[in-house]
Amino acid sequence: MTDKNRRYGIIGTVIFHSLLLLLLIFFGLKSIPQEEEGILVNFGDTVTALGDKEPRPSVSEKVVETPPPPPAKKPEPVKEEPAKEEIKTQDYDKAPEVKSAEQKKKDAEEKKRKEEERKKQEELDQQKEIERQKELERQKEIERQQEIQRQKEEEARKKREVQEKQAADARNKVSGAFGKKPDGSDGSEGDTKGTGNQGHLTGDPDSKNRTGSGLGNSGSGFDLTGRNLIGGLPKPHYNIQEEGIVVVEITVDRNGNVIAAVPILRGSTTQNNYLQAKAVEAAKKAKFNTDKNAAAHQKGKITYHFVLD
Repeated sequence: MTDKNRRYGIIGTVIFHSLLLLLLIFFGLKSIPQEEEGILVNFGDTVTALGDKEPRPSVSEKVVETPPPPPAKKPEPVKEEPAKEEIKTQDYDKAPEVKSAEQKKKDAEEKKRKEEERKKQEELDQQKEIERQKELERQKEIERQQEIQRQKEEEARKKREVQEKQAADARNKVSGAFGKKPDGSDGSEGDTKGTGNQGHLTGDPDSKNRTGSGLGNSGSGFDLTGRNLIGGLPKPHYNIQEEGIVVVEITVDRNGNVIAAVPILRGSTTQNNYLQAKAVEAAKKAKFNTDKNAAAHQKGKITYHFVLD
């Protein structure tokens, strides 16, 4: 180091320390504060008194020294019991489960399957209800048919009873013809000699015609006062296995033509529509003698007896 540089260094050091001292004088060093000076005053308890001697303090004026408080006892340390481990139950909300795409797909398939099963069950229930309604309708129809059949059987039974009664009445009339008259004398009916009841057992008791067998297939019987039958009585043609008596009321004009024929109940033992139609058809073909003095419309009867072959 050269002398020139040393000289510069000393000058710089002196200047730096001078500045530092000035800064300490103005900013860092302060004067020590002086205490306030005063006059010492005698101890007393009033502002007015006279004398040179200090009075002794009275008992009441003695200063009662307060004893120091006893030392505080150190608190005994509290033994801390170990905290019981709380048993947690499942009373908290579960964290939302994050379902995977596969699980969502399975859930969707399961929901779809349950919906299909529900629809199938509804369809089955509807089908069962439809079948139940159909079964009720079938039962009602069966009951209706049974009621119709019962009514038909009842009507047929009543018809049979009527026919049997009419046949019994006819038999009673025939048998009574051979008995006694109402006056008690023996009875007799006919156009020939002898006694008895002229006619045929299968004829009409009310008929006045004495000839013929009274059978619709092999004979005939008619009642038309004052008129004679021209030719034979037309026979009905039928092809069913039924029997019975059909009485037809006829209306004949003066020329002997049958202009009307109606089946009647009196004397008939059957109400078979087929046999009645055949009897009417045959009766309309009958021909009687001409009588200008006869009534314009004379009524009579034709009796047909249908028998089984």
